[in-house]
Amino acid sequence: MSDNSPLNADINYFIQCPHNVNGSLNEFHTLLIDLSLAETVISQGIYHRTLSEINSFINNQQFEYEVKLGLTDAELNNYIKLFDTFADHKKIRKAERFRLKAYNDNGILAVSYIKQQGEFICINFYRATKQRATNLYSFHLKHTLNNKFNNSHIGRAHRALHWLDILAFKKAHAAYYDFCGWYNGQEDKDLLNINQFKEQFTQHKVKEYSGVIYKNKLLLFLKKLR
Repeated sequence: MSDNSPLNADINYFIQCPHNVNGSLNEFHTLLIDLSLAETVISQGIYHRTLSEINSFINNQQFEYEVKLGLTDAELNNYIKLFDTFADHKKIRKAERFRLKAYNDNGILAVSYIKQQGEFICINFYRATKQRATNLYSFHLKHTLNNKFNNSHIGRAHRALHWLDILAFKKAHAAYYDFCGWYNGQEDKDLLNINQFKEQFTQHKVKEYSGVIYKNKLLLFLKKLR
């Protein structure tokens, strides 16, 4: 919901709004790339060693790359299963299946991948609109590849996937590429490492607001009881 929308529903959801509606939302930090900029300007914002790794992979490797929209139920289930194996391996939360299905049903879910030797190397999920290509999940499949590719190779492939996606969404005239989160803290080392990966592509940090506003007083009361 836009932050300019009236609170007409009993439950009003806000995702990454520029303003804190009614002072009731939570801060959300993320990194954005302006896709209206020229490709050369966007690439200049990428850390030089990262850009060299991306170019090395793209220019010297044989690989299959694709961005898929309008997935069949079978395709979506397969990609979700692949993420869930990664989540199990990393001991993190599994994919929000119902949300992904809703996005897919409404034509705003995109999945991209790089494959080599018939194997998925890395995969990205996006909420894809004209306003933003928002990176919901980004993961590699090293744990399933039986050491067929080393860590360095998979890292280059993963960075190349993001760059190819940036170019694909730029070509599709999306306004921004959104990394969908930047950890604004110092305690969680895993999240700080994810920050470092994302910051290789851009330093453009923004603060936005997300959350739920309950107009129905009974629902608000029940929420507080939980």
